[in-house]
Amino acid sequence: NNTVHETTTKHMMSSTSSTEPILISEWIHRAIDEAARTSKSLNTEAEVTMAADVHKCMILCSDEYLLSALRVAYSLADWIFKAEENGSIILPIPSSDWSDGIIVAQLYQATKIGGVLTENGDPENLIKAEFLPSLLNSEGLNEINPVQYIYSLGIVFYEIFSGGERPVELLKEDRTTAVGSVGFDPLPFDEDTPIDFGNKLDIFDDLFNDDNLFCEDEGQHLPKKRQTHQNNSHHTRSSISVEQLKAKWIPGPLCDLIANMLDSTNGTLAGEDSYKSMMGVRDDLQLMLEKPAIFLYDQDMGRLSLSGLQFRDTVFGRDSELSTIKEAYRRSISGDGELVIISGASGSGKTMLATEFGKYVAAGGGIVLSGKFDQLKQGKPFSALASAFDLYCGNLMRDSGPLRTAEVALKLISSLGKEVYHLARIIPNLAIMLGPSKSELISHDQEVCANPQKQLQYLLCQFVDVISSSFDAPVTLFLDDLQWADIASIDAVNQLLFTPDLSSSLSKRSNRFFFFGCCCEGGINEQHPLWSVFCHANLLHVKYSNLQLRCFEEDTLNVMVSETLRLSPRLTWAFSSIVYRKTKGNPLFVSRLMLSLSKNGLLRPNLKRRRWEWDEKKIQSQKLPDDVAMFITNSIEAQTEDVKSSISVLSCFGA
Repeated sequence: NNTVHETTTKHMMSSTSSTEPILISEWIHRAIDEAARTSKSLNTEAEVTMAADVHKCMILCSDEYLLSALRVAYSLADWIFKAEENGSIILPIPSSDWSDGIIVAQLYQATKIGGVLTENGDPENLIKAEFLPSLLNSEGLNEINPVQYIYSLGIVFYEIFSGGERPVELLKEDRTTAVGSVGFDPLPFDEDTPIDFGNKLDIFDDLFNDDNLFCEDEGQHLPKKRQTHQNNSHHTRSSISVEQLKAKWIPGPLCDLIANMLDSTNGTLAGEDSYKSMMGVRDDLQLMLEKPAIFLYDQDMGRLSLSGLQFRDTVFGRDSELSTIKEAYRRSISGDGELVIISGASGSGKTMLATEFGKYVAAGGGIVLSGKFDQLKQGKPFSALASAFDLYCGNLMRDSGPLRTAEVALKLISSLGKEVYHLARIIPNLAIMLGPSKSELISHDQEVCANPQKQLQYLLCQFVDVISSSFDAPVTLFLDDLQWADIASIDAVNQLLFTPDLSSSLSKRSNRFFFFGCCCEGGINEQHPLWSVFCHANLLHVKYSNLQLRCFEEDTLNVMVSETLRLSPRLTWAFSSIVYRKTKGNPLFVSRLMLSLSKNGLLRPNLKRRRWEWDEKKIQSQKLPDDVAMFITNSIEAQTEDVKSSISVLSCFGA
């Protein structure tokens, strides 16, 4: 083996190592100490005067401890879920004492390069927890209700996130559960689906028939003789409260998760939010780990009760389309000219998708020019292009400083000479950039051009080349509402896409330019100016993509609702189904409807529960128009006369 490593200089091999497994109780203590040492939210000087219990609470609710504890919790839930799915893996016997037989190990990914082992990756993401063989039932139990595992794991989670404390209710039961010389674990069973232990508990037959041995004293919950559902209809078997966790400042969603696990064994008395499967527990933990800002931490319900529902600038359900645009962009700036057109019905999220892609380009150092055509300005050539360049010049002056702005202005004058004035006439911010030089250029503006539109097309293309070379970055042009595009603007796009740069001092435009735009569904046909771009692309073997956005499927809509309300998808499914039936999955319609429901109090923040709630029956009974345009029209009609008059005046200015 040593010979192989000596002769293979680039030999690499990945392996996984782990620390010595420790009991979960010991892991909790070590994790608390580690969080206290590394947490940025804890002030070392303040610890001296801080009460010990307050200091511990601050550690338990710190990011360092919470995220590590969540990884342990996820590992356990995932292990049980996979064991249930597999069927052949031995599961632990349901018990309220699982913590005594759970071990935790820290895994490390290592890479061996030339015989040298180096650690890499984030070891915190590789925490693994599992059960000791002593907890596993080697002979198996028959037909154990899955909620018993959920309840047992819920007690473990309580201990993990409380810093090693057992629920006070179990501490009381621990002192009273021994019957004779036999210890009995008071795990609550679902009476509606009793567990069949076969002959395993025959020794308890006589005990269960003796009412005198099983009684319930005040403040203590002892095992009782089975009763019928009628006789026990007011008894909640899961009496463990999570109020102590809330008192330790553990995030509300995490407290709710544990409470819903402990409530799962209450059969017909269980709340609607209680868990029915381990998969639900695991999936919710995964969301808390992946998106803690959304699913783990508490919302400011006081603020939301005043402001109403708020939507984030997040694109849902468009991962495939976004990836397609990114790949086309990478190919285009690498030399393979390419363009993308996004089409879809009104409200399908075309502009939001384009904006998300623009963020990607800017984050990679690219330059984005963004304009929008207007139905009312179809007779004004270059309106959208001029708007795009004007916005860019304004941002350049604001973000790059006077020296860099002056450098670009001088380069424009050097490249275009006196003709740069023609651009300044349609791009106001460029006129500001040119500064004192503008007056000199005006004096030379005496020649009459035979074809002003062709001249402007050429100048705009040169402007793109100057921008690209000045910052050594590719330029992306985005034009919205292409169905209203004028011929002159599309001719300029044609020239940008397919005419090679004649200047030897600048990079070829095909390597530095990418075009994409949006149009409404069915807005472009053979008579549209953009059709010539497609024909030109075919002749030159330039690839173009037409992405058609459809309305959301029901599961995608539920993701949108879930993240907006910051609730688990399993909790928002019923509400999302109602919204889906009324909106047919149109993203804009969904957002407008939810805002309307929030305004009317049918979707409202619950300050006590610190989460959103809704009135399903009243929402279902609402009569809504079939499309988002009519819905928005009705919303405008509901405004006061002064508001409607202002909207009418503003609409005359166009988009």
